[in-house]
Amino acid sequence: MGSVPTLRSRRDFARLQASGRARSDRLMVVRSVPNALGHDRFGISTSRRVGGAVTRNRIRRRIKELLRASVDDSAALDVLIIVRPASSEATFEELGSSLRHLLSSARSGHAAGAVT
Repeated sequence: MGSVPTLRSRRDFARLQASGRARSDRLMVVRSVPNALGHDRFGISTSRRVGGAVTRNRIRRRIKELLRASVDDSAALDVLIIVRPASSEATFEELGSSLRHLLSSARSGHAAGAVT
């Protein structure tokens, strides 16, 4: 499968921070807001509290790989994944379970076709 569509503009990130619905667990926070593009877009935020550059990049690579396997364009959401420090100690399977659960919750929480 190809690459994951990503959020790039500061405006998109600001919109998610201001009006996105948040769901969280001990490993990450998922903020989401519907978009009018017809497909999901993702952004990943890893602060320095998570660890050094090697650790942060490893977590981002793992999350991107998990996203490639779970892209579902039926919801058409902009999603920001905010990684928490506990993620640095989590296994790939734990990250996957957390991400699947939070994305499923985000997708079911938005009414189909509701664009803000």
